[in-house]
Amino acid sequence: MKITRTVLASLAVLGAMLPLGNGSAQEPHRAITEIAENLYRAENAGHRAVFLVTDEGVILADTINRGFSEWLKNEIDQRFGVPVRYVLYSHHHWDHASGGGVFDDTATFIAQENMLRHLELPSANTPLSGAAAEQDANGDGRLQESEASGMFAQFFSLFDENADGSLSGAEVAWGRLADVRAPDLVFKDRMTVTLGGSEAEIIHVGQMTHTLDMSVIHFPEQRAVFAVDFFSVGRLPFRTLNQGPLNEWLNAIRAVEMLDVDVVVTGHGFVGDLSDVAAHRRYIEELRDLVAAGIERGATVEELQAEILMEPYQDWLNYSDFRAQNVEGMYRILTEQQ
Repeated sequence: MKITRTVLASLAVLGAMLPLGNGSAQEPHRAITEIAENLYRAENAGHRAVFLVTDEGVILADTINRGFSEWLKNEIDQRFGVPVRYVLYSHHHWDHASGGGVFDDTATFIAQENMLRHLELPSANTPLSGAAAEQDANGDGRLQESEASGMFAQFFSLFDENADGSLSGAEVAWGRLADVRAPDLVFKDRMTVTLGGSEAEIIHVGQMTHTLDMSVIHFPEQRAVFAVDFFSVGRLPFRTLNQGPLNEWLNAIRAVEMLDVDVVVTGHGFVGDLSDVAAHRRYIEELRDLVAAGIERGATVEELQAEILMEPYQDWLNYSDFRAQNVEGMYRILTEQQ
């Protein structure tokens, strides 16, 4: 290939500083907050990580990106004077798992075994996803340079591995994973890490469409859990619901509900508790039932978007932006299952 992971790792660093649309780069908001004894949430704009501090070092869940990891490494050194000894990945996606190489000198990296599959070079028929798919104005499944904006416009030639003037899903996916540091250890169902007399348990919660390696990180002593992307606190699911199969998705949420915890930290948004997890599951179940009833009587997507208002959840974040898209996504999930 004409571009290497070293080149694309540099691209990932720059890309993390760029907005998805046009505009100038700016430093993201960052903060550290203690959420339980010795357990901290670290913010990087809209993304979250958590870390547990012990006398022997730190257990870190997710690295987000290189800029954040460099900042966090310095903050941990200044505040606590101990190194990061373990990095536990919630899943492989670049916006949660990039930049881990910053901790290479001290840390062991752990992930669910399917992460290794995800980090392999993608197949040629990998579809466009995320912002690249949104920018595909003509809908041909490729991103032309004239359609690209943000990071893809700035570094188009680096993504364009075969120099054909358009980006395939494989080119986009591989470029985004360039700065994801592969795990040293993998597990199948669950693994417990012990450091300085404290424990963190990393638990696989199922092979959802969103990702096959999705795991939650449980801190038993702190009665806390960190979970990313497949549910959130007081916020509608993202856009058109890319989490199916539906039963797998709901079972993953139920697995979190079964944990004996008081604090729930998500990869985006607010800190909550198990009642918030249950509320998110009920939203999905209620949406499923309403859309299923509409499909049964032959309603169109547009008709269902107009009538299914999910009013009990109108005070949730992103209600006005994502409600109609959630209806569309559930319609797609249910009709594909028929």
